[in-house]
Amino acid sequence: MEGFVCHMRKGFVVEMGENVAVSRWRLHDAVVGLCMLALVLIIIAKLEQSAVTDIVGPFHVVDGDTLSADGNRFRLLDVDAPELGQRCTGDSRIYDCGNAARDGLAGMLDGADWVCAASGQDKYGRLLVRCKSGETDLAEELVRQGLVVADGGYLAAQAEARGDQRGIWGGTFDMPSDWRRARQLEEMEPTDGFLTYVVERIGTWWGK
Repeated sequence: MEGFVCHMRKGFVVEMGENVAVSRWRLHDAVVGLCMLALVLIIIAKLEQSAVTDIVGPFHVVDGDTLSADGNRFRLLDVDAPELGQRCTGDSRIYDCGNAARDGLAGMLDGADWVCAASGQDKYGRLLVRCKSGETDLAEELVRQGLVVADGGYLAAQAEARGDQRGIWGGTFDMPSDWRRARQLEEMEPTDGFLTYVVERIGTWWGK
């Protein structure tokens, strides 16, 4: 009887050991599988990133921080422009600083070959871009001229514009994000043509 009990115990220990070994292998396989999945996702992300080539114009200006070309929209990184129809004051007058930002951006695009590099997308599906002509950064120049505000970068350029009272810094204005928040608006995404005109006119009437 004692030998039988010992045999049962031995069999139980062997079986338990086999189950532990099986569990360990399953855990090992699961970890390896997760690692392989993570590696595949990293490779896919790298391929998608490398698939985005430099974007060359001609560009169309949508608003003070958004461009379009070939039916695609591009949002300049690290800046925020006044919205079309947003009112600012300067030189003892009230003016549409959203229009001023858009016109300033259009002027900068003329006479220079800009190349934009994409880095992801925003919630509107626009490619986030940084555009340069030689060593000149387009968004940084917009900030330096006081046409847009820095939003995560270009703080030195903004300090320069503010110190010299350029653009919006020469008067009073609401930060674009505060202006949108006060009107319970998300960032506007105007379309070309008629709808852009409608957005501008609504903003003008609202600001009166």
